[in-house]
Amino acid sequence: MTQKDCRKRLRELLQKQNAGIARANEYLVAIKDAIADHRLDHLQQKLDSPELALEDIEKLEQQRLQLLADFGFEHDNDGMEKCIAWCDDDAQQLSALYQQLIKHLYELRRAIQINSLLVNRGQARVRRSIGILTGAGNSTLGKTYGDKGQAINPADRRGIAIA
Repeated sequence: MTQKDCRKRLRELLQKQNAGIARANEYLVAIKDAIADHRLDHLQQKLDSPELALEDIEKLEQQRLQLLADFGFEHDNDGMEKCIAWCDDDAQQLSALYQQLIKHLYELRRAIQINSLLVNRGQARVRRSIGILTGAGNSTLGKTYGDKGQAINPADRRGIAIA
């Protein structure tokens, strides 16, 4: 195989990876927006039609690593840069595509972290609300509502708005 073959295959893989990761980023941003805006119908719609094709992204990454191995380069960033230096043409298309891929991967990691934080914050809010309603986790206050929703002690009753 020649430099031209390497350039062609690597360009195709990088373009596919960039497109797939960009779609995944858009999907995660849409989920983040739905969570942040409390638009549960939009969130449910997004979750019902998942566009986060992680398997495809991983498969493309494996193909890229195999391409590096086929041409005798290491499976790390240094090997990728050496491969690009060896087979890229004067237009530096591969270098630009690889830099774009790195940028998209950072954005993907950031989107995943933000969504994780939003979900964790929502779970903590639900746990606090349940704790306020049932008195669980707070030994100084008695239960306000029982398991079936009835008030336990009307004298100690707190408003539901506290939750």
